[in-house]
Amino acid sequence: MLDLEAAVPSDRKDEARANLAPVIARLGGDGTRVAVRVNRGNDGGKRDIAAAVGAGAGFIVLPKATPAATARAAALAGHAVPLVPLIEDPRGVIEALAIAEAAPSVAAMGFGVEDYATEMGAPPTPDLLIPPAFLVIQAARAAGREPLAFPDTIADHRDLQRFEAAAGRARALGATGSFAIHPGQVAVLNRTFAPTSAELETARRIVKAAERARRDGQAVASLDGRMIDAPVEARARAVLAQAKRHDRR
Repeated sequence: MLDLEAAVPSDRKDEARANLAPVIARLGGDGTRVAVRVNRGNDGGKRDIAAAVGAGAGFIVLPKATPAATARAAALAGHAVPLVPLIEDPRGVIEALAIAEAAPSVAAMGFGVEDYATEMGAPPTPDLLIPPAFLVIQAARAAGREPLAFPDTIADHRDLQRFEAAAGRARALGATGSFAIHPGQVAVLNRTFAPTSAELETARRIVKAAERARRDGQAVASLDGRMIDAPVEARARAVLAQAKRHDRR
């Protein structure tokens, strides 16, 4: 993800926009889809989105998203580039479902933990962040978007043990991924959100048991003393699909 927002000084925004096209061309040469985080505001956001679309961005990341801002960004992008709205304040959490459904081009929902904690006047700890992270994940799931949420600070990129523990909590809450701010965090996220070999084997056995039951004219199967019905099979198939996505990466 290339950042036009917080990582770029206000007097160098034009320079950053001008650099998007060559950098995206270089980074995306192997088929990688490059995201661009834009600025808020009518002028900055409009110029950023135009530059990102023109440079061939694969995603546009929208900070401090609202339903109206998300719909406007989608229109500015011609509804052609997938959007990832970031929920970064209490109102955004409350309006998360409306944001997720603001435009068909919304592909995923992110959760900006540091900004959210600042708005709440509290440190970015799991006690503060797990409830809103779950609400963002739930809204994304309800709208059929990818939930990218993380229930702890991501600023301390040296404490990878804490980072990995929080990634595990995010996955347990239903998230399928998260943002990182340092290259050292990427391997942790890939490892944590990818299904384990044991999970894959269990998922394969569940699917086989369900298929065998259907061939026998039964709607429910049993495996290792556990009932296998439609929701259990659906979760198993989701695990297999997630593994395929990680293999492609």
